[in-house]
Amino acid sequence: MAADPHESDASGGEDRMSATFRDPPAAVAGGLTLVPAGVLVAVALLLHPLPSSGGFEESAGQLAETPLWGPVHFAIAAGFVLCLVGGLLVLISGGPMRTWPNRFAWAALSVGILWFTGVAVLNAWVMHPLADEVAAGADPMLFEAFNRLLVGFGWLGNPLFLVGLTMIAAIEVKARPLGFPNWLAWAGLVLALMSWLRGVGSAFGVPALEAFIMANIPAFLWLAGYGLAIARSARVAEQEPD
Repeated sequence: MAADPHESDASGGEDRMSATFRDPPAAVAGGLTLVPAGVLVAVALLLHPLPSSGGFEESAGQLAETPLWGPVHFAIAAGFVLCLVGGLLVLISGGPMRTWPNRFAWAALSVGILWFTGVAVLNAWVMHPLADEVAAGADPMLFEAFNRLLVGFGWLGNPLFLVGLTMIAAIEVKARPLGFPNWLAWAGLVLALMSWLRGVGSAFGVPALEAFIMANIPAFLWLAGYGLAIARSARVAEQEPD
């Protein structure tokens, strides 16, 4: 028998929507993939220096003075790829809610992180070596050209990813399909909204807001936790009789 889509919430006594999955194994795989993805990105961001250029462009001086720039962005790129795989698997699974906002949210997160991976890849394999050459006196034209490409990838990816993450958190706040406590659901939404502030600061020339790039660390940890909750919920769905 299929589970009742409405369940009583023990923490507050209110009804909530129960998670549903068309393909529970895909949801388990996607959720478990999001766990290392979020943790990997969060750990890498701990080693990422704060923006210093006053915009989206990278500073050749900062890159040249940061030996771990390449490895940090390699780790971020790997985490982003895992986010893409996890997001697509959750989307394929048809969960955790059968609504169009939920489908759009996971599609936006997946497509956005695909483009945003380009930013990390360029930083890891292109920008750091070019920064060393600029620091040694080379013509900065090539560095600036790739800087513009990096910014383009960022505009295509980061806002779309944040739209998806914000919607996922908002859905959990409103319907709580995975049964997150109110405080944890709201924490995800607040962290997602705070993650927008770095982009706002760079786009509108408010350097004080750029430090909010650090909000991405707990935001990705929240996504990792959400992935684990999806996997657990889907495992329960796998065991339920048809």
